[in-house]
Amino acid sequence: MLLSGKLNKIRTFALGLIFAGVGVMYLGFLAKDLIALFLAIGMIFILASVGIYFWIGIISTQSAHIICPACGKQTKVLGKKDECMHCRAILSFDPADAPKQSETPPM
Repeated sequence: MLLSGKLNKIRTFALGLIFAGVGVMYLGFLAKDLIALFLAIGMIFILASVGIYFWIGIISTQSAHIICPACGKQTKVLGKKDECMHCRAILSFDPADAPKQSETPPM
């Protein structure tokens, strides 16, 4: 995936829901008989996206901020194991899950 880190992946999914909702609403204008149905379904997609953005915002404020050892930039870690948002290095709070130096992606 282009973006790394759990937070960015969830945000990308929510953005996809917005585009899907707008697309479904546009299809409603093409099918004049079912316009109300398509507008309602598209609105449900957009409201679900708003809920996901609200949820991920709450999680983002509670996530741990650390400095990535590979790139030196500040990133957020969600859970015990996550990827750096900048360089995709695997970060872990558990020493058993910590990657070896050879597993760290090159910059």
